[in-house]
Amino acid sequence: MRDTDRRIIKKAALSSLTLALFLLTAGLGLPGPSFSEPFKDLEEKAVIQAARDFLDAEMRRDYEAVYGCFAPSSPYVRTHSFEEYLKEAAASEDIVVDYAIVEVTFIQENKDLEAWPSVEKFAQVEVDVVFLHVSTKRTSEINIGFIFLKEGGRWYKS
Repeated sequence: MRDTDRRIIKKAALSSLTLALFLLTAGLGLPGPSFSEPFKDLEEKAVIQAARDFLDAEMRRDYEAVYGCFAPSSPYVRTHSFEEYLKEAAASEDIVVDYAIVEVTFIQENKDLEAWPSVEKFAQVEVDVVFLHVSTKRTSEINIGFIFLKEGGRWYKS
Protein backbone atom coordinates (compact mmCIF):
# COMPACT_ATOMS: atom_id res chain seq x y z
CA MET A 1 0.00 0.00 0.00
CA ARG A 2 1.33 3.44 -0.94
CA ASP A 3 1.79 6.29 1.57
CA THR A 4 -0.87 8.41 -0.16
CA ASP A 5 -3.38 5.57 0.16
CA ARG A 6 -2.56 5.22 3.87
CA ARG A 7 -3.06 8.97 4.40
CA ILE A 8 -6.43 8.88 2.62
CA ILE A 9 -7.58 5.91 4.71
CA LYS A 10 -6.34 7.61 7.91
CA LYS A 11 -8.19 10.85 7.02
CA ALA A 12 -11.38 8.93 6.27
CA ALA A 13 -11.13 7.08 9.59
CA LEU A 14 -10.62 10.34 11.50
CA SER A 15 -13.55 11.96 9.70
CA SER A 16 -15.76 8.97 10.53
CA LEU A 17 -14.66 9.06 14.16
CA THR A 18 -15.40 12.81 14.38
CA LEU A 19 -18.82 12.30 12.84
CA ALA A 20 -19.58 9.41 15.19
CA LEU A 21 -18.60 11.47 18.25
CA PHE A 22 -20.72 14.38 17.07
CA LEU A 23 -23.75 12.15 16.51
CA LEU A 24 -23.23 10.45 19.87
CA THR A 25 -23.06 13.75 21.79
CA ALA A 26 -26.04 15.17 19.87
CA GLY A 27 -28.08 12.00 20.48
CA LEU A 28 -27.35 12.02 24.19
CA GLY A 29 -28.04 15.71 24.54
CA LEU A 30 -24.46 16.36 25.59
CA PRO A 31 -22.78 19.53 24.46
CA GLY A 32 -20.90 19.06 21.23
CA PRO A 33 -17.55 20.50 20.35
CA SER A 34 -17.31 24.24 20.80
CA PHE A 35 -15.85 26.30 17.99
CA SER A 36 -16.15 29.68 19.74
CA GLU A 37 -14.03 31.31 22.40
CA PRO A 38 -14.79 29.67 25.78
CA PHE A 39 -14.15 32.88 27.78
CA LYS A 40 -16.47 34.87 25.53
CA ASP A 41 -19.13 32.19 25.97
CA LEU A 42 -18.87 32.44 29.78
CA GLU A 43 -19.04 36.23 29.61
CA GLU A 44 -22.04 36.08 27.28
CA LYS A 45 -23.81 33.63 29.59
CA ALA A 46 -23.20 35.96 32.54
CA VAL A 47 -24.65 38.93 30.62
CA ILE A 48 -27.69 36.87 29.56
CA GLN A 49 -28.23 35.77 33.17
CA ALA A 50 -28.08 39.40 34.33
CA ALA A 51 -30.67 40.29 31.68
CA ARG A 52 -32.90 37.41 32.79
CA ASP A 53 -32.60 38.41 36.45
CA PHE A 54 -33.59 41.97 35.58
CA LEU A 55 -36.49 41.06 33.28
CA ASP A 56 -37.82 38.29 35.53
CA ALA A 57 -37.87 40.77 38.44
CA GLU A 58 -39.74 43.24 36.19
CA MET A 59 -42.32 40.56 35.34
CA ARG A 60 -42.79 39.71 39.04
CA ARG A 61 -42.98 43.42 39.79
CA ASP A 62 -40.35 42.80 42.44
CA TYR A 63 -39.17 46.40 42.56
CA GLU A 64 -36.49 45.78 45.17
CA ALA A 65 -34.93 43.09 42.96
CA VAL A 66 -35.20 45.32 39.86
CA TYR A 67 -33.46 48.19 41.63
CA GLY A 68 -30.82 45.72 42.86
CA CYS A 69 -30.07 44.85 39.22
CA PHE A 70 -29.03 48.44 38.48
CA ALA A 71 -25.30 49.15 38.40
CA PRO A 72 -24.00 51.12 41.38
CA SER A 73 -22.44 53.61 38.92
CA SER A 74 -25.62 53.84 36.83
CA PRO A 75 -26.70 57.42 36.16
CA TYR A 76 -30.19 56.41 37.32
CA VAL A 77 -28.97 55.04 40.65
CA ARG A 78 -26.80 58.12 41.19
CA THR A 79 -29.81 60.42 40.75
CA HIS A 80 -32.71 58.33 42.15
CA SER A 81 -33.11 56.67 45.52
CA PHE A 82 -34.93 53.37 45.84
CA GLU A 83 -37.95 55.24 47.24
CA GLU A 84 -38.04 57.52 44.17
CA TYR A 85 -37.73 54.53 41.86
CA LEU A 86 -40.51 52.74 43.76
CA LYS A 87 -42.88 55.69 43.25
CA GLU A 88 -42.12 55.82 39.52
CA ALA A 89 -42.51 52.07 39.09
CA ALA A 90 -45.77 51.93 41.02
CA ALA A 91 -47.19 54.79 38.94
CA SER A 92 -46.26 53.21 35.60
CA GLU A 93 -49.17 52.19 33.38
CA ASP A 94 -46.96 49.70 31.51
CA ILE A 95 -45.72 46.39 32.92
CA VAL A 96 -43.51 43.69 31.41
CA VAL A 97 -45.54 40.52 30.82
CA ASP A 98 -43.16 38.56 28.59
CA TYR A 99 -39.80 38.79 26.88
CA ALA A 100 -37.47 36.91 24.57
CA ILE A 101 -33.74 37.50 24.57
CA VAL A 102 -32.66 37.79 20.95
CA GLU A 103 -28.89 38.07 21.32
CA VAL A 104 -25.97 39.73 23.03
CA THR A 105 -25.07 42.28 20.37
CA PHE A 106 -21.73 43.29 21.85
CA ILE A 107 -19.42 42.97 24.83
CA GLN A 108 -16.52 45.40 24.99
CA GLU A 109 -13.86 46.62 27.36
CA ASN A 110 -14.33 50.02 28.98
CA LYS A 111 -12.14 52.39 27.00
CA ASP A 112 -13.12 55.48 29.00
CA LEU A 113 -12.04 54.84 32.58
CA GLU A 114 -12.09 58.57 33.25
CA ALA A 115 -15.84 58.78 32.68
CA TRP A 116 -16.64 55.27 34.01
CA PRO A 117 -13.91 54.44 36.57
CA SER A 118 -15.68 51.46 38.17
CA VAL A 119 -16.88 49.84 34.92
CA GLU A 120 -14.84 46.95 33.53
CA LYS A 121 -16.96 46.21 30.44
CA PHE A 122 -20.10 47.23 28.58
CA ALA A 123 -22.57 44.92 26.86
CA GLN A 124 -25.82 45.24 24.97
CA VAL A 125 -28.57 42.64 25.03
CA GLU A 126 -31.26 42.78 22.36
CA VAL A 127 -34.63 41.76 23.79
CA ASP A 128 -38.18 41.57 22.44
CA VAL A 129 -40.25 42.82 25.38
CA VAL A 130 -44.04 42.52 25.65
CA PHE A 131 -45.65 45.28 27.69
CA LEU A 132 -49.19 45.39 29.01
CA HIS A 133 -50.78 48.83 29.28
CA VAL A 134 -52.76 48.41 32.50
CA SER A 135 -55.67 50.75 31.87
CA THR A 136 -56.35 49.69 28.25
CA LYS A 137 -55.36 46.02 28.67
CA ARG A 138 -53.51 46.27 25.34
CA THR A 139 -50.14 44.65 24.79
CA SER A 140 -47.31 45.83 22.61
CA GLU A 141 -44.02 44.19 21.70
CA ILE A 142 -40.95 46.36 21.50
CA ASN A 143 -37.40 45.41 20.53
CA ILE A 144 -35.02 47.03 23.04
CA GLY A 145 -31.24 47.06 23.32
CA PHE A 146 -30.53 47.03 27.06
CA ILE A 147 -27.07 48.16 28.16
CA PHE A 148 -25.31 46.24 30.93
CA LEU A 149 -22.19 47.22 32.88
CA LYS A 150 -19.68 44.92 34.49
CA GLU A 151 -18.49 46.22 37.86
CA GLY A 152 -16.52 44.30 40.45
CA GLY A 153 -16.79 41.15 38.33
CA ARG A 154 -20.61 41.28 38.18
CA TRP A 155 -22.97 42.35 35.38
CA TYR A 156 -25.63 44.98 36.13
CA LYS A 157 -28.33 46.79 34.17
CA SER A 158 -27.14 50.32 33.32
